[in-house]
Amino acid sequence: MFTQRSTRGARLLVTAVLPVAALATVAACGNEKAPGPGKDPGSVRAPDPVQVGGTPVAGVHWTVRSMTVDGTTTKAPSGAYVEFVSAARVRGSYGCNHFDARAHVADDTVDLGKSAVTDMYCADRKQRAFEKSLARALAAENTVKARGNDRLTLTGPDGDTVTLVKQRDAKLLGTKWNVTGLSADETTRSLPKPAQGRARLVFREDGRVDVRLGCNSGGAKATVKNGHITFGPLTSTKMGCVGAAAEVEKAMRNVLDGRASYDIQGDGMTLEAPDGTGLSMAADR
Repeated sequence: MFTQRSTRGARLLVTAVLPVAALATVAACGNEKAPGPGKDPGSVRAPDPVQVGGTPVAGVHWTVRSMTVDGTTTKAPSGAYVEFVSAARVRGSYGCNHFDARAHVADDTVDLGKSAVTDMYCADRKQRAFEKSLARALAAENTVKARGNDRLTLTGPDGDTVTLVKQRDAKLLGTKWNVTGLSADETTRSLPKPAQGRARLVFREDGRVDVRLGCNSGGAKATVKNGHITFGPLTSTKMGCVGAAAEVEKAMRNVLDGRASYDIQGDGMTLEAPDGTGLSMAADR
């Protein structure tokens, strides 16, 4: 579910509910982004030239590295990022929910207006707190200072800062994608502690994927096309799994059954089945 909000200051007033397709970002084969529905690939223009703090920023994935509020610096959760689409549009992720905002981007200021924001419950308490603080920080009119070509610091009127670093999207193929979260019913929650570090996917050049399910391991054929991955029958070991390991394996088998959409943003990747269940993953670089 997507909700349009006014993000000016502390006001987060729900004004409309948007369909999921309103903010859909479709990934193409490899790591290129495909055009939106109904668009001719040949008609897609390169990102508009936009400079922030004297640094070209359009078409770049800016990972949120940290945020400092009232003198206390907090490291950002995996997946938080900002993308300057044009001088009038900024989108990204607060770390759990995504946003797509009207904006005014000048050489030394970034000012976000109304945003369409996903309305997904985030189970991790610390992530929810960071997300709320980041949303408020980005909603303010921020001055921008560039440090070289790979770092930006946004400073709000109250002195709070957000640090952004330039980051290339990880490659789908050959990367070890560690599963960090499970999604269902518009809720994303972290893997149970007993299963953390035991579930991952590795997509190979020969069109197959190696899978660790949190308990059993195996592989399947994986066909990548137009922002989707079609999985063939999964063959795996047949160990008896109980508790958290069994829960994670069941969820992963559901997502890896047939066709799923995928999206890569920096070191993060999401994989979503047609029924809305999904996996959140982080690249092991």
